[in-house]
Amino acid sequence: MAAKVLPSANCLLLMGIALLALGCIAIASPAVVGASVVIVIGVVLVVSGIAQLFHGIREESWSSKLLSLVLGAITLLAGLTVLAHPLLGLSVLTLVLAVYFAVEGIWKIIASFSFRPASGWLAVLGSGVVTLLLGFLIWKQWPLSGLWAVGTLVGADLVITGLAFILLALTIRHVKKAVTEALAS
Repeated sequence: MAAKVLPSANCLLLMGIALLALGCIAIASPAVVGASVVIVIGVVLVVSGIAQLFHGIREESWSSKLLSLVLGAITLLAGLTVLAHPLLGLSVLTLVLAVYFAVEGIWKIIASFSFRPASGWLAVLGSGVVTLLLGFLIWKQWPLSGLWAVGTLVGADLVITGLAFILLALTIRHVKKAVTEALAS
């Protein structure tokens, strides 16, 4: 049986600290982060559209060629539009986010009742209520919520992930120390 190797606690700790710092920066300047996310999405759409166009040119059959060329042109046009108007792209992304949170919140609330005999069903219900309220908050302030919602949520995710990595690194250090001490005695 192969021995399991734990990840380096130092690397995890450094990554956690970096993510935590980036998350705090993102939360402090959500409009900049939101616009950056939209620009990245625009670049991905442009590159994807160009790749589909090249693929379409190389296709043998006209049906495949036409499908790839049309999809490539639509994707390229969407990417260029997002890059030309990042605030409009951020506004649309925020609207999609609001709808997503509303639907996810409703689903969690409904699903929580199927877990009702279990002791954690209230946590799922609470999570659903918070998610639904977040969707409503974003929707109510839309399109102005585009200036804070995406960047804040990306920042919150980075903070939570950073904290998780830091806690994991500290746990690994503790386990390694305990194992070393146990082997030494």
